[in-house]
Amino acid sequence: MLCKTASAQSADSSSYDAAVGNVTNRFYQGVGEQSRLYNGLVYDSYDSSIKGSPYLDDVDAWRPGSVEYDGQNFENVSMIYDLYTDQLVVLLYNHASPIALIADKVSGFDLHERHFVRVANNNGGIKAGFYEQLYGGKSQLIKRSEKLLKSTSGPNGRERFFVPFKEVPDYYIKKGLVYYKVSSQSSVLDLFADKKKELKQYIKDKHLQFDDLRELALTSVTAYYDSITK
Repeated sequence: MLCKTASAQSADSSSYDAAVGNVTNRFYQGVGEQSRLYNGLVYDSYDSSIKGSPYLDDVDAWRPGSVEYDGQNFENVSMIYDLYTDQLVVLLYNHASPIALIADKVSGFDLHERHFVRVANNNGGIKAGFYEQLYGGKSQLIKRSEKLLKSTSGPNGRERFFVPFKEVPDYYIKKGLVYYKVSSQSSVLDLFADKKKELKQYIKDKHLQFDDLRELALTSVTAYYDSITK
């Protein structure tokens, strides 16, 4: 029986991987235009004279992420999240044109190691759009971040620049089927009034600070509430 050397086996493996890669590339090139992911609106970039960034974390470059779109999961997609227009934008299979996905078809997406969900209009009065999910248990904690395009008159004429819509983002906790806006220790305790005593003790024991470390405090209290309300 003839046996291949390690180098020969490695060469065969490399050739096989390359062949698979070529087949995969041809497959995506063939079906790319028909992919359910590439179903949206042509996305126009901003005028280069506008200062600042409208994107998540002020990152203008494409980053790999995942998205659940039209009932299907897509991985390793080049994308950016536009906070000004609240649009998730993906790069076409041939890297030719960016596409803004149809928002109502996006269930959620992951980008920059953060998870976002789509919230529709509901009886809690929350604005429809994408929200970062900070905690996703029985109760849910989400955060809304937005950008604003401001305009001022300067020495060189009118100047435009992107700034955060609010200095402090809005936070919401979903209890039952309704989202409630929370911003302080008292607002959380009022929402979780059935476990108010236990939560006050937990906040004291953990030295949670709602002014300086609000996000951490909200996440911790919401998770703890779920743990004691089976």
